[in-house]
Amino acid sequence: MIKKICFFFLLFTSFNVFATHNNTKAIRGVWVPAPSHTNVLHTYENVQNFVETLDSLNFNAIFLVSYAESKAIYQSKVIQKYAGLNDISQTCLLSPYFKNYNQSQKSPTSDPVADLINLAHKRNIKVFFWYEYGFMGDTKPLTINNPLFANNPTWLGIRNNGEPAAYNKDFYFNAYDPSVQNYLIKLIQEGIKLYPDIDGIQGDDRLPAMPKNSGYDAVTVARYQTAHNGNNPPQNFEDENWVNWRLKILNDFGKKLYQAAHQVKKNIIVSFAPNPYPWSKDNLMQDWPTWLSENNCDLLAVQCYRYSAEAYKNTVSAVLAHVNKANPNQLFAPGIILKEGGKIKMTPELLKEQIRINRSLGINSEIFFYNDALKNPEIKQVFLEIYTQKVDFPR
Repeated sequence: MIKKICFFFLLFTSFNVFATHNNTKAIRGVWVPAPSHTNVLHTYENVQNFVETLDSLNFNAIFLVSYAESKAIYQSKVIQKYAGLNDISQTCLLSPYFKNYNQSQKSPTSDPVADLINLAHKRNIKVFFWYEYGFMGDTKPLTINNPLFANNPTWLGIRNNGEPAAYNKDFYFNAYDPSVQNYLIKLIQEGIKLYPDIDGIQGDDRLPAMPKNSGYDAVTVARYQTAHNGNNPPQNFEDENWVNWRLKILNDFGKKLYQAAHQVKKNIIVSFAPNPYPWSKDNLMQDWPTWLSENNCDLLAVQCYRYSAEAYKNTVSAVLAHVNKANPNQLFAPGIILKEGGKIKMTPELLKEQIRINRSLGINSEIFFYNDALKNPEIKQVFLEIYTQKVDFPR
């Protein structure tokens, strides 16, 4: 009898934790990767079904990949110019799917991105352009097959051993180069101008970011020499002064990006989704607590991808401590992984537990990677049980 009472008490407490936070503003978001990984934007019918699914599950934010594989989700004159392309269709991730977009149902705009924004807004769902690749050039060594690199060979980041800058087999353009920075800012401003109803933009663990063992290209070395009486940077890429000098360049870029986005649209939401700190700083030069303390981030969505409740709680607790220290008023939504590499990585039980951990820590919001996991009946049922009513986005 005592065991039964304890069980029902724990069950009531668990659901009460969720219910307590259901009446407040919160972020319930989902990342949507490139169209080669998900069919959301392949047809107008798919766009409708996707938005209806999110609405039925009481989600209120979409983070749509808008830059990957050196292409944008829209036809980009910026990429066309910088890559030296004659055909603007080569700049768009959606080009292979345009032909069949209106096959089953005809769209009122014939523009998948515009349709997604319009339909989402009718259901009070915000849409963000997620510039996934950021400063990363490719997931393989950059060659002339990459039009941006072919047209801008001096953009390549360089390690202290003279080889191309890379982290985990991802190869980077030089984030310290003003011309590369200007390219990304122009690309992001272009997206906001093309779709003025977009609610926000987001960088992730590649924007702003750079492998820590980089900075040995001619442009950055010359820049360092100018500021240091002609001296070369230390060969030790872990040298504290050298690290801080490069961190400042990336932090300054974050500020520049924040201001540039708001110049185009005053109320745009600028979001970043880095990895947990200090790992982010020690590996990819992402000093995000500084971004928060300098008010250059409207929404922080740290990727707290963990596969156990204990690891998740430890990670989120540590992240929350850095957030509260840097900016107690920071809008924060932990990233939770559902699916990776085409496989579901989350059990329904662990998903419930990770959301419960958020609520126990006073965190109301989360963003999930990625959308195709919502097709899984068990995952879907979790959201039907927990997200029981609609809530407004916090701003």
